[in-house]
Amino acid sequence: MARAQAIGMAVAALLMAPGPGHPAFHGARGLELNPMHAAAVDRAVAGATRRLQRPPCHHVFDEFHDAAGAPLRDRLDALAVSPADYLSLVVFADGSGRRTCRRDDVLAVTAPGSRVVYVCGRVFTEAAARQASRAEIAVIHEALHTLGLGENPPDSLEITRRVTARCGD
Repeated sequence: MARAQAIGMAVAALLMAPGPGHPAFHGARGLELNPMHAAAVDRAVAGATRRLQRPPCHHVFDEFHDAAGAPLRDRLDALAVSPADYLSLVVFADGSGRRTCRRDDVLAVTAPGSRVVYVCGRVFTEAAARQASRAEIAVIHEALHTLGLGENPPDSLEITRRVTARCGD
């Protein structure tokens, strides 16, 4: 419990830190996101949080496992947070400089176990404007990766399909 509180305080301190030299800093939800992209992320996280409060959706953390074979739910239990509350520990940052974000079908990207999700700003914002549920599902998809879910197997499309089956409308 003390470790989870220390992690939470460290993440909170990071999120509340001022962003000198970064005119597009968005302290509430991420780092170096321009205001339009930050607003889209905020809306998507709020929607994903609502989805994760429904039992069928939060069971997605039981369905997927980390590289050691442990259910992702174990990571949430170690942090003493619910699936919905976990999203407040994820940091969203500008991913526009990342090679993966050059593709028009990638909304966001992270590495397994990293709490930083890089948002492909233009693509994410446009997708969120066209279909909010797509951005919300992407947030949940990336949250699974931040807890240690790798890919191949399952591939990205399969992860999204399974998240949509549990968390979609």
